[in-house]
Amino acid sequence: MRIKCNECGHIGEESEFPTGRDFFQNAYVAACPKCDNRQNPGDATIRMVGGERPFAYIRDSEPSGKDGALDTVMHRSEEAS
Repeated sequence: MRIKCNECGHIGEESEFPTGRDFFQNAYVAACPKCDNRQNPGDATIRMVGGERPFAYIRDSEPSGKDGALDTVMHRSEEAS
């Protein structure tokens, strides 16, 4: 899967970006290989409840359909922190 740095705009494969584990042991993108955009485990843990994200997965657009609200929530829950 591809990831975008929301600071410099770099888009690359997931394997290019260093990762870490947050306080709940979930994987998160820790840094951008091209700029100084970084996040620590505490910031990654807090971001699951909202806020701006320093990195984003490149995905298809949000789904729409008969279960639109549920599909949208599930899609957003899979976004990179």
